Amino acid sequence: MLVPFHERGYKTLAELLKNTSTTFHLPIPRELCRNPLERWQIPSGLWGYVRVWWPVLDALSLRENNNCYLTLDRLEESTDLSVKLIGLVIKARVYGRIDLTEWFSVLPSRIELSAPSLWRGVLVVDRFTEYFLLSRGSVNYDYLVEIERLIPTPLDLLLLVKSGLLNWSCDVSDLVKFAIKYLGDYVLTSRDLTEAYDKLKGSKEYWNLVCECIRESDLAC
Repeated sequence: MLVPFHERGYKTLAELLKNTSTTFHLPIPRELCRNPLERWQIPSGLWGYVRVWWPVLDALSLRENNNCYLTLDRLEESTDLSVKLIGLVIKARVYGRIDLTEWFSVLPSRIELSAPSLWRGVLVVDRFTEYFLLSRGSVNYDYLVEIERLIPTPLDLLLLVKSGLLNWSCDVSDLVKFAIKYLGDYVLTSRDLTEAYDKLKGSKEYWNLVCECIRESDLAC
């Protein structure tokens, strides 16, 4: 099941959890899966995640068949990366230039799959990179359900290009420029992640760039 990581997606997922006893495997820290009330003990740097997860955490407190596959350490690494990227966005806006070496130096050289490759029930994926890795592995599933279309952000594409999993046929600086626009003009200035996601999804400029520079079935325009 594909659920974009934003408030609207997790609110819809929470309603599904309330109305089924099927086992779900969720991209939430195991600590919160065992005890949703531990959300209050989460480090302040991770509260952006907790805000999105909140309706699902409420639903988990009423269920028994809950499995989660993330760790707090993995989330802290993701948060550290976000801080570094925001710093690069500010630097690019202040000085008006982009250092590609600097951008690629902060990105991990290898993307590791967080989701299990074997499961029973419903596996929930909320990141395009996770879906990309699963779809290219020897993973068997009965059917795929999209709560909402799961699109790649410019950061997802940068990670995939850096790791050698995706061929980018254009100047990679164009992708970095849109990553700066995505973070600076969409994420930081939007009311919430849902609004930022909708802006990206509706950007003709972004999709023209993606469709021109990538030839991948999972990124069909």
